[in-house]
Amino acid sequence: MSPAILALIMLAIVVACIVSNKVPMNFVMFIVPVVFGLLMGYDILQLSGFILAQINTMMAQTGYMLLFGLIYFTMVTETGMFDTLISAVMKKLGHRLNIIGVMVLTTVLGAIAYLTANMSTTYLIVFPIMIPLYKKFQLDRRAAFIICQTAIAAMCWLPWGIGLVMSATMAGTDAESLAQASIPWGLCFLPAIVLQYVYFAYRHKKQYQRLGLPEGETLEASTKMEEKPNARPAFFAINLAIFVLVIVCLAYFKLPSYLVFVAASIVTALINYPKDFGNIWNKAGGTFFNVLLMLIAICFYLAIFNAAPEDGSRMSMVASLAQLLETVFPAFLIRYIHIIFLLLAVPIIYFVPYQLYNAFYPLFISIGASFGLSPIAIIAPFVCNLALATSVTPMNSSTYVGATLCEIEVNDFTRYGAKVMMVTNVIVVLTALLCGLLTF
Repeated sequence: MSPAILALIMLAIVVACIVSNKVPMNFVMFIVPVVFGLLMGYDILQLSGFILAQINTMMAQTGYMLLFGLIYFTMVTETGMFDTLISAVMKKLGHRLNIIGVMVLTTVLGAIAYLTANMSTTYLIVFPIMIPLYKKFQLDRRAAFIICQTAIAAMCWLPWGIGLVMSATMAGTDAESLAQASIPWGLCFLPAIVLQYVYFAYRHKKQYQRLGLPEGETLEASTKMEEKPNARPAFFAINLAIFVLVIVCLAYFKLPSYLVFVAASIVTALINYPKDFGNIWNKAGGTFFNVLLMLIAICFYLAIFNAAPEDGSRMSMVASLAQLLETVFPAFLIRYIHIIFLLLAVPIIYFVPYQLYNAFYPLFISIGASFGLSPIAIIAPFVCNLALATSVTPMNSSTYVGATLCEIEVNDFTRYGAKVMMVTNVIVVLTALLCGLLTF
């Protein structure tokens, strides 16, 4: 059987297992590719060589950075630094708000909170603070969720974000290079964010005939931060200084990211938790286990999908599949396959897990290479734009976290949100096209 047919069968099985949710995705990615590697005629030792080479590449490019990045950002979140920042913004602007100001504040706080590079954590920081304001102004909380998620999507180029790291692993590049290529795409969200403000403000005014508070309502302080046992407000200034130094070292001096995060984690732990730094280090480090398991599982999939002898005696699955598609589809259509999938991201991910896109990245890259397109040029557009889709699908656990915090029904939100995010995605792509960022 040809590698292309095996690849299609393997993809179908992986997607079916993910959709059915009967078997953990990690297990699927570990077992299914190995079985198909054996069906391709490779023995266990050959498969082991492919897999270990892929794991070593992944760890060198992104794994160590992500390990210590997650530890640092979990730790700095525990200190309450982000809570203090958001509280300060609320105190400064809270008394001068109307409905548009509430939406802008949601965007600002969402962007700040997403420096943790975790969607659920961002929701847990932003929504408990903002829900009282949404209720006072009678802002549709579905709209608030959409606005927050769009801000998150615009920030998904952060090199320590798990989404970007997984995309970089699939693209066979390092996270910092992919992040640099994705930043302009994040900027392309600005027109879409403004248009969301206009649309939601129009709907609000049409329903309530006002943009301010209801008559007789006053805006009382409702931004008291929840007490956290590990919060260290007394060390806010030094924690902020360390955070700024981390960003400068990464963005300006371009120091090795894993070393920067190692140093920042050690200093933060010793300053904030000198007597029990071991406990906080263990708590922060525990966040990496599931992520590491997923990354290794992806390496199994990638290794088999790209497996081919160095002498060229056999064709890899991805090369064979790309060759098959080139014979089935006209060249003018196959050339734009990554753009087609980009434009259709929201409706597709509404019905199937976002991991499907990750599974297709090697195929997009292989096809793009035949037209002279680099892996980063192919994958960079997906980094931020997929985040628009992942928040409005009932198949993503983070959606349930955000919907619960916003006190809205998941199904009602996803049906409404998918329509808005589909338009938002198209606006971002068109903005990128006008700015010359879309490569084809």
